[in-house]
Amino acid sequence: MTTLKIGIATYEEMKARTLAVARGTQRVAADDPRIWFTSIESLALALSGGNPSLLRLIVERATSSASEE
Repeated sequence: MTTLKIGIATYEEMKARTLAVARGTQRVAADDPRIWFTSIESLALALSGGNPSLLRLIVERATSSASEE
């Protein structure tokens, strides 16, 4: 089983990190989170309702993009 590391940061922090990586002033470490949320509440919303079923389907299909068929 693969472990997915999730990060919590403000929008401004995520934007600054993304820009620093794009500029080459910051490297992405192998153990850095791959998915970011702005709050625990937004993470909970993503995992609520029918979303876990959708997330499971995405993992099972293992496509490289959401638009791939």
